[in-house]
Amino acid sequence: MNFTKAESLPSIEATMRTLKLGGMAKEWRSVVYQNVEQYMQELLDIEVREREANRMARMVKQAGFRVIKTLDDFIWKPGIEIPPSITREEIENAAFVGHHENLVLMGNCGTGKTHLATAIALNLCEKGRPVRFYTATGLANILQEKHQRGTLNSFMASLRRVELLVLDEIGYITLHKEASELLFQIVSECYEQKSLIITSNLEFSQWNTVFGNDKLTAAMIDRLVHHSHILVFSGPGHRLEESMRRQKKGGEAQ
Repeated sequence: MNFTKAESLPSIEATMRTLKLGGMAKEWRSVVYQNVEQYMQELLDIEVREREANRMARMVKQAGFRVIKTLDDFIWKPGIEIPPSITREEIENAAFVGHHENLVLMGNCGTGKTHLATAIALNLCEKGRPVRFYTATGLANILQEKHQRGTLNSFMASLRRVELLVLDEIGYITLHKEASELLFQIVSECYEQKSLIITSNLEFSQWNTVFGNDKLTAAMIDRLVHHSHILVFSGPGHRLEESMRRQKKGGEAQ
């Protein structure tokens, strides 16, 4: 049986994909040939960009963000109190992570704490530095499940590889004794080893209502605040403000 050249040879795209050169496979036809060196360099640059973009996408997915929030969309309202120990630029650039310091964001619901925590972590993630994002309740449930299945040690080992751990929404749900102890273990392991961002709608004096043990709560807070920058978010929540604006516009329309 005779085959044409096109039928007997695999396509260039197929060969590139076999070699896992996905970027080249998508864009090689768009590269204008001038000389061998220029052509090969542009093809290689395309592949490097593609792999870097894929790596960033994997890291963002592994981080576990519930919703993607960016610093471009964040509004630094006057009600956000920044301590003198850190600047706004250092917060946004996550400079505190290099010193294994923590960021504690405290204030009413809807004031932007989760948005800022997510945006900082995303910014770090896009720089190729591993982060993880959990709600406090979500992580407590994972820890309990891993503990019951006997896989807690491997999960803890995976957390040791990240540079920043975000614990969102401490204070919304009271935790059981085992969950409180497991979360305390996480905070203890992070102490002076990696950075945490904590968001809470409760003042520290009220945390015992979440963890149910005064000594454990005191020990956890002691480890958190030793190397921390505490931002206080005051004022009405943005969801309440948006609702009031909609109601006002609706009233004016009538």
